[in-house]
Amino acid sequence: MTKYPSFDKLRNLVEKQYTSVVYVPESGWSETQLRSAWEEHKKANPGEDRLSARAFLTALILRHAPIAEEKELPFAGKFQTFNLLAEDRNEGFELAVQKVPSLSAWGKDRELGIGWMVDLSHTAPDWKNVVTLGLPGLIRRARGKNSPFGKAVVTVYEALAEFCRRVGNLCGNPVYTRIADHAPQTLHEAFALALALHDAIEYAHMEVRTMGRFEEIYTEFFRRDLQSGVLTRESAKELIKFYFMTFYARYEGKRFGKNFCFGPEFNELSFLALDTYYELIPVDPKLSVLVREDMPQEFLELYAKCIRDGRTGIVSLNYNVIVEGLIRHGRSPEDARNFIPIGCYEPAVAGKEISGSGTTHLYLPMILLHLLKKCHDFASFEDLKQGFFEQIRQNTLIMQERQILCDMAWKYTVPEPLLSGTFDSCLEKERDITEAGALYNTTGCVVSYFADTVDSLEAIRYLVYENKLCTLPELVHICQENWKDHEELRQIALKRPGKWGNNDPRTDTLAQEIAAYVSKLLWTLPNGRGGSFFPSLYGQMVVENGKLCGALPSGRLAGEPMSKNMDAVTGMDRKGITALMNSVLKIDMRQFPCGTCLDIMLHPTSVAGEEGIKILASLIKTFIARGGSGLQFNIFDAAVLREAQKAPDKYENLQVRVCGWNSRFNDLTSEAQETFIKQAETLS
Repeated sequence: MTKYPSFDKLRNLVEKQYTSVVYVPESGWSETQLRSAWEEHKKANPGEDRLSARAFLTALILRHAPIAEEKELPFAGKFQTFNLLAEDRNEGFELAVQKVPSLSAWGKDRELGIGWMVDLSHTAPDWKNVVTLGLPGLIRRARGKNSPFGKAVVTVYEALAEFCRRVGNLCGNPVYTRIADHAPQTLHEAFALALALHDAIEYAHMEVRTMGRFEEIYTEFFRRDLQSGVLTRESAKELIKFYFMTFYARYEGKRFGKNFCFGPEFNELSFLALDTYYELIPVDPKLSVLVREDMPQEFLELYAKCIRDGRTGIVSLNYNVIVEGLIRHGRSPEDARNFIPIGCYEPAVAGKEISGSGTTHLYLPMILLHLLKKCHDFASFEDLKQGFFEQIRQNTLIMQERQILCDMAWKYTVPEPLLSGTFDSCLEKERDITEAGALYNTTGCVVSYFADTVDSLEAIRYLVYENKLCTLPELVHICQENWKDHEELRQIALKRPGKWGNNDPRTDTLAQEIAAYVSKLLWTLPNGRGGSFFPSLYGQMVVENGKLCGALPSGRLAGEPMSKNMDAVTGMDRKGITALMNSVLKIDMRQFPCGTCLDIMLHPTSVAGEEGIKILASLIKTFIARGGSGLQFNIFDAAVLREAQKAPDKYENLQVRVCGWNSRFNDLTSEAQETFIKQAETLS
């Protein structure tokens, strides 16, 4: 391995490498030259399909765009796009509207409580194919396909190989020169190739959300390097530090995080990488740990220590429950066992599935408000509940119709041969992922704000049908007026009805009914890519979407934050962690194979010392053993959070697990900070 200065000496440079990048003009063409070549190509090929055109533009930039000289860093390869790829993406959206005339602007319909879009995120290449075949192998197998798709794949991979040669020559980095012409042989080469492909795909505006299963992809390289003397354990740790923090550098911890997956089988590389993670204290990347009963206790306690000591970018995922859910939803057992988290905690079969896990949304409280707005009184609570279910069904069908149009339009927006060429099924079908080239073409549907929904229905049952404190039309009007002049009734709504997260049998039965209904509705609902919808149960963007939601029957005021993931509404889980977990565990997580997650907040004193690590590990193990799906933690003292607001410079490294990603506390808005402080205050 080429010698580089230590990571500690270069950490600031590593973390700022994307914001402080300086391109070498002589290393490529000028903006004028690139634009001229692109315009000439379009004029010469007026009827060219989008896939071929996109491949040409991607290759043009990889071959000729100026690149950065980064001789001090083991990982290099930044290039200047002059916004050409973004402009072409926007033209693709315009073309999509022309080609699919019924297509309306994709987004949200707040009134109906639905969301839909062309999901340019939540994707990943087949990383095993990438490091096993290398660029020459990927090119070789695509050359046998005499189709626009095969030619597009060859075009972009040959250009990526040329790009790697340019990087190697300019930066004096032989690793990049080697991966241009050979499959990776060392850990450094495997990391470099993965990063080069990752950045090329992301510069082309398709977001790669996971780097795959770390041990499965890299253990062979690691062991071979140790045996040959290319690396020692310490130099491997240095290399991993540079690799991890290069992903942090892209957004400096201010986006949704890059997912690295560990497990379900753990080895010496697992421990080394987690030790490295602990030393780094990174905001990003984030880690997903696939937990089974046979997880080594030593590894469990090591990552519990990470969480306890403020490295909160870790989620525990129940391997067996997720596999069972995927099989139920139509994956083969072998494929199901090979899933990766494709976003925050949503699984997809590695190298075989494009799930668009954030593509569609059902915002359940907004759907309830939509029903109540057109309310004609219901004779009983059971009638109201069935009316709510019917409203969900109607709005879901509208969402489905709009999403199918987006599916039809996807191939016109940003076809991505760099990504598709790694998929075996895309090569077999000779189709891009945007044209259903993957083996499994599912559409994620995020069912959101579960606790707000359950609490609102329980409040209606208590206020209207059981205690006759108001009629349903009166309650609807009160909510529309944001509870104005009805504070006493609001306090009753907040304090007396059943609340999700307290192990209350009746409330939890209602929650089970809602979950089962929505899951069954979505389970086989056809999408526009030859697959079906793929339900998940969690709530994110709680502050942002809370601002768009009116007052709820639960007593929540208009504009307040929504409930997060599968958590209780803040302050409403009054019987402690065990009761909260018991409520959540009554939901069959296999009904939501596209992911669920529970957030738990603990006070630091509850997990202090060596015994505290064992307590945290026991919580994880118990939740997983009892059928929980996803679990993540924040460990806070409310007083510390208040102090961090007043003196942010003293708490620059204070991290929070937001929903499915990590953030610095200082980077949150004051409104988002308050949601964590309020939750921490309830612990005392």
